[in-house]
Amino acid sequence: MRRRLTAARRGMSLPELLVALVVLGIIGAASVRLLVSQTSFYDVQLKQRSARSVSRASVNMMLSELRMVESTGGVEEATPTSVTLRVPYAVGMACGTVGAVSVIALLPADSTVLANATPSGHAWRDVTGAYTYTNGSVATIAGGTGVCNFVNISAVPGGRVIAMSPPLPAGANPGDAVFLYQRVRYEFASSGVLSGRRALWRTLVDSDTREELAAPFDDAAGFRYFQLDRDTSDVTAPVNAIRGLELVLDGASQTARAGRSTTERAPFRTAVFFNNRVN
Repeated sequence: MRRRLTAARRGMSLPELLVALVVLGIIGAASVRLLVSQTSFYDVQLKQRSARSVSRASVNMMLSELRMVESTGGVEEATPTSVTLRVPYAVGMACGTVGAVSVIALLPADSTVLANATPSGHAWRDVTGAYTYTNGSVATIAGGTGVCNFVNISAVPGGRVIAMSPPLPAGANPGDAVFLYQRVRYEFASSGVLSGRRALWRTLVDSDTREELAAPFDDAAGFRYFQLDRDTSDVTAPVNAIRGLELVLDGASQTARAGRSTTERAPFRTAVFFNNRVN
């Protein structure tokens, strides 16, 4: 009876133990390999998502302003890495001129845009459709409602009446269209946040107010230009021939993924078209 109990309690033999260890080693190696693979995949996705977010962070603001580029002389300067635009931010109707100021009834506009705008000048449209531009700072002072009422022009709900200087040309008549514009420059330059990387900057030219919109960008990021009667864009073009911009916003990740020395790149291109005809 004792011999049977002793035989039933016998432990694992050495070959059995070795087989168990080998099986556990195979399972462990497979688990580690799967974990490393999943970690690497997550790291790649994270870096690529970071690169894509750089492009998307800047495109919304750029498109909102590029779509407002005026039809006459809207592009002032164009290079592969920068473009300077004349962008309207308020549109209205002339009521009349009193002394050294012209009274304008403005249509409703985004209050944030008005508050953050840096006036570069104003433009008056005559009866033939031609624009006359007055460059230089435009001082806007609330007032002049009586002048508009006298010529039967009422401020639209949400709009405002301003007294603007310098005044409109002598040929301006009540009811003529007027808009205020600011000069905006977009350029790719060295980032102030990420050392050694490229960033997209937005500058209000007349106040020299500069802000970094997004970073980092790939070295291929820049501007290309569509010209009249051409289907493809070019790196350079005469400003009076430009009819659209191709935005090459190739974003990059801040760091490289494990095991690589180069950062991830997210190609991103879009285009905006406008008239930009010579006045």
